[in-house]
Amino acid sequence: MKRVPFILITLAAALLLFNAGCAAAPQPHERPPEEPVAPADPEPEAPAEPAPAEPADPATPPEEEAVEPQEFEVSEEVFERTFSEVEQTISELNSVIARRDYQRWLDYLTPEYRRTYSDPQTLREISRMPILQRNEIELQSLRDYFEWVVGPSRADARLDDLRFLSNDQVEAIMVVRGRPVILYHLRNVDGNWKVDVF
Repeated sequence: MKRVPFILITLAAALLLFNAGCAAAPQPHERPPEEPVAPADPEPEAPAEPAPAEPADPATPPEEEAVEPQEFEVSEEVFERTFSEVEQTISELNSVIARRDYQRWLDYLTPEYRRTYSDPQTLREISRMPILQRNEIELQSLRDYFEWVVGPSRADARLDDLRFLSNDQVEAIMVVRGRPVILYHLRNVDGNWKVDVF
């Protein structure tokens, strides 16, 4: 990993481009007309990558369409309350990720998420992503995943919409370049929203 300073500068530039590209996105609480694009399982959080005019999509690898889950209907009151709770959780996560506070980040994960992204096979698959290969990064642990994938792609996440999958499972959606993408899968565990896999 002799090119670490170059990688960090590249990732910082990508985040700046990402922020500039999101300025025209709909305001929170607007429901985009399109359905979100969800990545295949397991869901690697793609690191931000510099682009000439537009930011990299932080939540999904390019061109991956998923089978659309059945949306669970809730009342407007439940939607608004949950939106507020999830928005707060994402704001806290943004702060934790921006500080690169790995130990605190672990508090926001379900045990299933930890197992999935600690699995050597999953880490090998994610390590095959072009940006990681190009920069000679091979993920060996959940901490590596946090440092090289989550950190560069999630520090400025924004909640634009929610899709309910059940009373305690939601997809947090962010509009990127006019397209809704799944930012996080979240599960309510004992009154707290945690990042999950499903």
